[in-house]
Amino acid sequence: MKFSADEKFLFQEKTVSAFLFIYQKEVTYISEVAANIESTFAHTNKIIKRLESIGFLSSVFEGRSRFLKLTPKGYAFAQKLSEAFDICQSDDVFNYPEGYEPTRKTETAEFDTEADASFLTERIEQSGSAAKSDAKSNIKSDSKEKSGSKIKIPDGPLSTADRIKLFGLRIKEVYDELIENESDKTTFLRRLGPFDRELKLIGSEIEKLDLADESAAELQAAYRAAEMQYSFYLGKE
Repeated sequence: MKFSADEKFLFQEKTVSAFLFIYQKEVTYISEVAANIESTFAHTNKIIKRLESIGFLSSVFEGRSRFLKLTPKGYAFAQKLSEAFDICQSDDVFNYPEGYEPTRKTETAEFDTEADASFLTERIEQSGSAAKSDAKSNIKSDSKEKSGSKIKIPDGPLSTADRIKLFGLRIKEVYDELIENESDKTTFLRRLGPFDRELKLIGSEIEKLDLADESAAELQAAYRAAEMQYSFYLGKE
C-alpha cells in the first residue's frame, strides 16, 4: 500500500494533535492550537493551511480575529480518528466480527519502497505513544459524546454573543456527561479546565466594550452568567 502525500501529512503526530484539539474545541484560534500541541505559531499555521487545502478545515473571521472549525468532511474524519484512539486506550476485550476468519491472501501486498515501510512503522509508533500520553488525552473528546452532540455552530463570523452562547452550551454538555458518568473531581477538572482560556478571551473582548451602550451591557450580563455557570460546574463533583 502506497501512502499519498496528504495521507502521510494527516497521520503526523502534530497534525493529529492539532486536528483532534480543534475537534474537541469546535471553534478555536491558531494560537490556542499552537499552545496545546506545543508547537510554534509558524509551524501550526502551516498545518492549518494544509488542512484547509485538503478540505478538512475552514476559517471564519470576526473583525481581525480568525476562528477555525472543521468542515463536514473534517468532522467525519475526526470522529473516526477519535474512535481509533478510544480503541487504543480501551481495556475492553475485542473479538472478530461474527463469521470473520483471517486468511492469507493469494496476492500479498508489498510496499513500493523502503520509505513506505519506514513511514508505516513510524506512524504506528507515534500513534501508540500518543494514545498513552496524558497530554494527548486532553485533546481527545469522547466519541460517544460528540456523535450525540446537538450543538450547532453558526455559519459565518461568530459574534461575541454567539461565542458566549456556544461556551455555555458546550460546558453544559460536558458537565451533563460527567454527571451521568459519576465522574470524580479530577476528571471534572481535566475535562472542564481547558475552557478557562476561552472564557478569558471572551472576557478580554467584553472589557473593550462601552458599557454605556445597552447591547454591551447585555453582553456583559450574559458573560457574567456564563462565568458563574462555569465556576459552579468546576466546583461540583
